[in-house]
Amino acid sequence: METIWQDITYGTRMLIKSPGFTAVAILTLALGIGANTAIFSIANAFMFRPMPVKDADRLAVVTVQNSIDSDPGQLSYLDFLDYRQQSEVFTDMTSYVLDLGGLSSEGRADRVILSYVTSNFFSMLGIRPTIGRLIQPDEGDQPKTGPVVVLGYSYWQKHFSGDPGVIGRTVDVSGQAVTVIGVVDKTFTGPYSIVEMDAYLPIGLRGFNAPGAATGESALFSSRGDRELRVLATLKPGVSVEQAQSALGVIAGRLSSTYPQEDKDQIVRVFMEHRARPEPGATDYMPLITTIFLVLVGLVLLVACVNVANLLLARASGRQREMAVRAALGAGRARLIRQMLTESLILAAGGGVAGALMGNWVCHLLEGVRPIGDFPIRFGFTFDWRVFTYVAVVCLFSGVVAGLVPALRVSRTNINDTLRESGRGLIGGGGRHRLRNALVVLQVAISLIVLVAAGLFARSLAKAESVDLGFNPHHILNVGLNPALQGYDRPRTEALMRQLLVSARAMPGVESASISYSFPMGYYSDGAGVYAEGQSVDPSSRVPGSNYDSVSSDYFTVMQMPIDTGRAFTDADTAQSLAVGIVNQTIARLRWPGEDPLGRRFSYQGPNGPWVTVVGVVRDAKLSSLTAPIGRYFFVPQSQAYKPEHILQLRTAGPPEATAAAIQGEVRALDPNLAVYDVLSMDQALANGGNGFFLFKVGAGFAGTLGGLGLLLAVVGVYGVVSYNASQRRHEIGIRMALGARQAGILRLVLGQAGALVGTGVGIGILAALAVTRFLSGFLVGVGAYDPATFATVAGLLIGAALVACYLPAYRAAQVDPATALRYE
Repeated sequence: METIWQDITYGTRMLIKSPGFTAVAILTLALGIGANTAIFSIANAFMFRPMPVKDADRLAVVTVQNSIDSDPGQLSYLDFLDYRQQSEVFTDMTSYVLDLGGLSSEGRADRVILSYVTSNFFSMLGIRPTIGRLIQPDEGDQPKTGPVVVLGYSYWQKHFSGDPGVIGRTVDVSGQAVTVIGVVDKTFTGPYSIVEMDAYLPIGLRGFNAPGAATGESALFSSRGDRELRVLATLKPGVSVEQAQSALGVIAGRLSSTYPQEDKDQIVRVFMEHRARPEPGATDYMPLITTIFLVLVGLVLLVACVNVANLLLARASGRQREMAVRAALGAGRARLIRQMLTESLILAAGGGVAGALMGNWVCHLLEGVRPIGDFPIRFGFTFDWRVFTYVAVVCLFSGVVAGLVPALRVSRTNINDTLRESGRGLIGGGGRHRLRNALVVLQVAISLIVLVAAGLFARSLAKAESVDLGFNPHHILNVGLNPALQGYDRPRTEALMRQLLVSARAMPGVESASISYSFPMGYYSDGAGVYAEGQSVDPSSRVPGSNYDSVSSDYFTVMQMPIDTGRAFTDADTAQSLAVGIVNQTIARLRWPGEDPLGRRFSYQGPNGPWVTVVGVVRDAKLSSLTAPIGRYFFVPQSQAYKPEHILQLRTAGPPEATAAAIQGEVRALDPNLAVYDVLSMDQALANGGNGFFLFKVGAGFAGTLGGLGLLLAVVGVYGVVSYNASQRRHEIGIRMALGARQAGILRLVLGQAGALVGTGVGIGILAALAVTRFLSGFLVGVGAYDPATFATVAGLLIGAALVACYLPAYRAAQVDPATALRYE
């Protein structure tokens, strides 16, 4: 232990004596470690850190699928009750329904994120209140019971200023008067990983504002086809996910036989909770995305380590006599290696501290990155023991990788030769250069892999932004409204919307206006199955996962979505007229293949109606996702499918942002207290939407930053090696020039050797990149994993940047005075 402390003390003193070298080495490692810290912090938040609840290590998510190819989805309330009663693999099961709503108190209305929870939700998860109490077992499990609400901690702090007097106060939630009974602990942000819940209500209150509640009992409590529940369950000790899934499969088989119309061929899947974020379907791609970026950032760290290894090799040239003396005094090879490794580990520790601070700073910046919407997004990129452990391991790796090769080379020093030559040629001339050159080739190859990945993501973003969406997003302004937050009922809301449309259409610069429930690729939408009249009602033949929107007349004019056949909606399509709908080409092709869909009838509320008559077919458009194939989509008139949320959409002659203030003024003129939100152009919505370009931009930004960092480190490394090699060959260059070599020839000589190193690295890197980029194919749009343009551009960029960096040391070498060079050393 004493000798280790001596190594640390001596190594620290030696590094302090070379502040320039030490600062450059620490900064180089800090860049690599900081990038790793930031990426791992993101992965930790999404995949590794457990939810702050009781028995989090055994918390699972239960989902169902209609087929093996469909995404894992929610359960119906009736199925959930059966699974909870019949399963023996869980200690308990609970569920919640995620929803948007309005919370009004003392004349102020807010749009909030709600969770309708079963009564055992808080007790199963072991959540305690900050003040008041939480929903208790058997409270509010029956339809339209339990008029209470529990507030989220952040919402309580922000909107009630942390006032304990809020307990017992009556507030309005989506049109229902409820009593505030408590506030959850601040460590619990909700069951949905990236969104912080504003309020929690008993599942029984879902009956007041769920689909179908306006005309009677909510379908949630009566239909197994109404699948809204997200289910959490605690595995019994010793029970694996596979065992639980197998046991629930038996129950699913019984339900399929008992209720063939709704539950036929239902497949149950169980995931550990931390593997099902943000949605259970993410298990198919989140681990791969995480692995890809951890590999990319690991490659950047490796480039940094190679840079530091080259610095240590250069520094070792000046310490050869010191090491020879230590060896002559009895220090063995292992002792010399340990001393050198100790110094590299000290550098790595310094780089680790700086890198952790840098990574923490990046995470704070990322916390401010938000997709569109006023939701309380919470990524939680915090440092915990997992991040600290990762940083420690990365530091150890960096120190060993950067220091091992120089340490091994130093330990093989010939004592006699070194002492006789007074410090010249520590690592043996040619062998030393070959090693440093090999490290440069490795740097360039690794950097090219990272740059190719960055280039593919950047090209994919450009292709995605130019893809034909099937509608024209330019010159459209979206304005979010929900009059129900102010207590408006349906007749009053419809009257307000009619007035607003008249005012909007009369505004200067507005070409057309319409109202819809949602906007393309927005953060919320509605969905249903489509039952075609006269066709089989077998669930396996039902169109799964059809999305739909309720819109006013002129919607297709505003969006410039062409009607392929039939007509668009008109003001004559009212609640009293024939129920009509417009389907996209995909639904028309799947439900009525080879037939004219006009005049056909379908239902999206059940196999027995009510029926909707197809009056038009709209061309396919990307309305739900950029990456997924165009899916099934249909439209119904808003007058026949009322929803309290509204998006007013204006097509303008000029920039839509210029109309924002005027339209908000029109809203205030109609009702000064009406909340207006998400006022942004369609271009902004697409650019910053989670289903639009936002994830592409984030991915391209990450990859581009890593690529730029890798390029910088590679160029610096190439510059350092070429500069060092040129200085070591100063005597040779002097002889060449004394024998008649011209400056241009010396310049070509140095640049040619540098070009050979870079070219070799690029060639190896291209081969390696071809093997690596195939894993990116599933995340690219409009560009292949082996895109020739990307490979050629990256190779040219890397070669050009490296040769530019090499020009200065090459130029200095060509300016050597032969007389001075011949006296050198």
